[in-house]
Amino acid sequence: MKQIKQNIRLVLRGIYRIANGFLGFAYDFRRFVSYGGWKETLSDKEMRNYNIMMAYHGLEKSLSYKNRDPNAGWSAAEKVFLKLTQLKGITDIGYHDKAAKEVLTTFLTLAVNIDKPRAKQMLSALKELPLSSEDMHGAKEFSGDLYRQGVLANPEAFFNSRYSLREYKEETVDDELVKRAIKLAMKTPSVCNRHAWHIYHASDREIIDKALSYQNGNRPFGKKIPNLLIITTDLKAFFAGHEHYQHWIDGGLFSMSIMYALHSLGLASCPLNWSQRPKTDRALRKAIEIKPNHTVIMMMALGYPDEFNKVCSSSRRPFEDIYSEMKMK
Repeated sequence: MKQIKQNIRLVLRGIYRIANGFLGFAYDFRRFVSYGGWKETLSDKEMRNYNIMMAYHGLEKSLSYKNRDPNAGWSAAEKVFLKLTQLKGITDIGYHDKAAKEVLTTFLTLAVNIDKPRAKQMLSALKELPLSSEDMHGAKEFSGDLYRQGVLANPEAFFNSRYSLREYKEETVDDELVKRAIKLAMKTPSVCNRHAWHIYHASDREIIDKALSYQNGNRPFGKKIPNLLIITTDLKAFFAGHEHYQHWIDGGLFSMSIMYALHSLGLASCPLNWSQRPKTDRALRKAIEIKPNHTVIMMMALGYPDEFNKVCSSSRRPFEDIYSEMKMK
């Protein structure tokens, strides 16, 4: 009889979990429909800039090959040119609008392109667009020595010395140091180089406590967190239907980069899970100012480590459990 009751409980629990999963999927789908970039509304500055960034990155890739096909890149160039010509009359110009013009100009003025009639036609039209960027765009030389600057003398020491820390010194981390870590993390790769991340940072006790009241895993130590990040990604950056999950991937990559960037600066951190029900996500947004098109990936606690700390001794699975040689079927 006990076994029957236990089996019934397991079945009911499974049904409950599936039902909650379905509600979560429906909520995510509604948010993608409402805020996703699938509409390609080019009058929306943010959506347009993600769109044009994706287009000119294709051109950057063409420019970056050492032995490139001299006829390659024209399809991407036409896409960028079409989007730039649609800027006429738009005064709300973004960073990537300017970058797109620079990349396209670099491509059109290549020795193999500059005398082509289409290149001359495009360059003439681009002169009518008052856009300029002081940053370098397109492609650049990058030596092996520069790559080797990133080699760590003891990478095992760096990676194995990072732990999730839940208790910190009673000292707020300066805003500039937090921003430095985020800037380092911005080297994180993203799909088509769209950089759809957005970070919300707080060191105010009232704001931190309010935000953490919606997160379940911080209760024993939340009051000791001196700085809090909410890491999000922008749904406007994702256009195709099959990209409906991509913001989670890009946001996860960026989150890990932030943790390692903080570690490199002597700061401790702890990722705080945000796998929440729609009701909780809505409640957080009512309490904390988060743009509706920004998907919350996770919260992250950070602070200075004490001289004496205790951390979870979380051993890792055997390497053989997670590694396989790739084989053909």
